[in-house]
Amino acid sequence: MNILLTNDDGIDAPGIQCLYSVLKEKHDVFVVAPLSNKSGSSSSFNMYTPVYFEKRSENQFALEGTPVDCVISAIKGGYLKAKVDVVFSGINADGNLGTDVIYSGTCAAARQASLYGISGIALSVVREKGRKNPCFKYEAMAEFALKNIELLSSLCGRKNEYSALDYFVNVNGGSVNCYKGARLTSLCHREYNDEVCIEQINGKSYSNCKSSRGIQSYGTERNDFLAVENGFVSISVLKTEQESSISQFCNLEDSFIL
Repeated sequence: MNILLTNDDGIDAPGIQCLYSVLKEKHDVFVVAPLSNKSGSSSSFNMYTPVYFEKRSENQFALEGTPVDCVISAIKGGYLKAKVDVVFSGINADGNLGTDVIYSGTCAAARQASLYGISGIALSVVREKGRKNPCFKYEAMAEFALKNIELLSSLCGRKNEYSALDYFVNVNGGSVNCYKGARLTSLCHREYNDEVCIEQINGKSYSNCKSSRGIQSYGTERNDFLAVENGFVSISVLKTEQESSISQFCNLEDSFIL
């Protein structure tokens, strides 16, 4: 199988290099990843703006762009030696749970792959509870990906009339040596407790968004946060394209003022 790897932590991040080392033993693996950390970049990309491109080795390339830039470049650039069958994004350092998927560059890369009709799978490991500066363990997640490529890929569904796949897959697990099992999960709701401070630095004003109270997670008993907390791999199957709500609002069409 021909596999493309990308991430939002950067090409030199240990998570993506661990995944590359594990997958290349049985598959043809290519890496196209950001030159630097692009965490939280969501689905942003550079349009009509050249971005620096660097060949690191025969199968590894770095791009001074976002994770979505990397997927677009890899699939449309014509420099990979083979057509890609599946895209893995990660392994991310820390989780992409619940509401995180809106902001995550890791998840956005997987979504972009599915938009192109290629199975997109995001992989993340969650830091140990209570540790601010953890040493992440990636091997168990890399082995899980290797053993379950075909099943994870099948969860992305079939191509729709626009040649996009119906779903992309978001996988999370703890930073552990082994897992108790796997669970198909719903997304939790994440409350970030955002705070904004206006700061003066070198005579200039800056708006700094941060959280000093930590993140709280809520949801059903089958949510992704609880699955990881209980030692399982969480697998969430998410719609590739957003759906609009029409029927319940149709009675308001004549209420708009022109």
